[in-house]
Amino acid sequence: MDRLPKTFVTPNTNYSTRNTVQIFWFLLYNILIVPLLFVGFHIAALFNHKIRRGIQGRGKLLQDIENAFPVLSPDEKRILFHCASLGEFEQVKPILKRIVEVIPQCKRIVTFFSPSGYEHVGQCPYLDLAIYLPFDSLRAIRQFLNRIRPSAVIISKHDIWPNLVWALHSRRIPIFLINATMPKDSLLLKPILRSFYRSVFSRLNFVAPASETDRQLFSNLLSPAQQVEVIGDTRFDQVYFRSQESFQKKLLPQDLVSGHVTVCLGSTWPSDEIHLFPAVIELFKEFPNLLLIIVPHEPSPKRVEEIRRFFENTKLNVKTFSQIQEEESNSYPAVIIVDRIGILANLYSYSQIAYVGGSFGPGVHNVMEPAACGNTVLFGPRILNSPEAQKLVELGAGAVVNSKQEVYQTLRKLLADPSVTKKKGQIAARFIEENLGATEAIINKISSMMAKKRES
Repeated sequence: MDRLPKTFVTPNTNYSTRNTVQIFWFLLYNILIVPLLFVGFHIAALFNHKIRRGIQGRGKLLQDIENAFPVLSPDEKRILFHCASLGEFEQVKPILKRIVEVIPQCKRIVTFFSPSGYEHVGQCPYLDLAIYLPFDSLRAIRQFLNRIRPSAVIISKHDIWPNLVWALHSRRIPIFLINATMPKDSLLLKPILRSFYRSVFSRLNFVAPASETDRQLFSNLLSPAQQVEVIGDTRFDQVYFRSQESFQKKLLPQDLVSGHVTVCLGSTWPSDEIHLFPAVIELFKEFPNLLLIIVPHEPSPKRVEEIRRFFENTKLNVKTFSQIQEEESNSYPAVIIVDRIGILANLYSYSQIAYVGGSFGPGVHNVMEPAACGNTVLFGPRILNSPEAQKLVELGAGAVVNSKQEVYQTLRKLLADPSVTKKKGQIAARFIEENLGATEAIINKISSMMAKKRES
């Protein structure tokens, strides 16, 4: 096993008890937890192709870095962003874009834990390199940091790995945790785990909780001397930035959407669809100018075909997004089933009313994207995971629907009175606009801390 990070060893007796606890957790994590995780991931990879792809991708990690940066200048700034998956990457995009503008000579590197982030990052003009984060062993982390040599590290939201944080701290590399959220019932706050995670979180240089409630919860894991500040959530900047882009993109023919009232059902699960589909079928009878866009959470060929068969039985004209893109036809559908990923946020620019899925299942997905595009936003009852959904309800720009009857009644009222729908959508968009600015605040913090590091 690699040697103990030097910051865990100090002659200052005032910290002896604290250091003893730190060393205990460090040894336990590396002697017991890391080997168990390693074995567990490899066993799981035998049955899960996603985990298997992640392990295979990490096998060429160091070579990918070598190919991207054959020579690393000691004077060159490199900022490393870590994102668990694609959703967290979307949150750091406005920061990446702004860094290009204010520190253009800085290299920008993003690491992912999940293949769903790494494989779908695409051609981002603000990135110099996208790679997997190595497995959290001491040796892998040391090799990785020796190759990358970051000037600062920014972790988006929650994906904290102990050895990574301990190693960065021992090298005096500033660590930022942004858009940080913590559920009230988080396991991190349980007595024994709280002690362990305090040994990790206390090494962060700056924590930016997403809300005051999150700040109070994080205080259980942080030391009084740490910099903690609620400066907003870059998700607001990102969804606003993307909504402005969306209005410029032409994903659907103008003839298809003009003259229609468009409802977008985004990130739907089967548990959502059993309430939504019967209601919208009834609404087509009353509102023949209705255009329905369905974006299933998992747009696999099987799921797309299941949805297609359901609506074709109603004799409605149904096409997939791919068919519309590939065919030249004057016969436009009443129902569009989206069979591609990564375009939902852009499609909200075509709709006036949106339903956000997951809210009859694990919890509502991103309600900020449709709000940024000026949609009235509906969702099922499970919204405790989304303060933004709760705020939209409070503002009158969103509504909870608990059954197919409520879906029908709520949509019917909105479709029957476009002026009310438009007003609610304007309130939703204003909610996003009033919460902009976190990106600039984070950039200022990064620049300040990096300057202090150079001076020390």
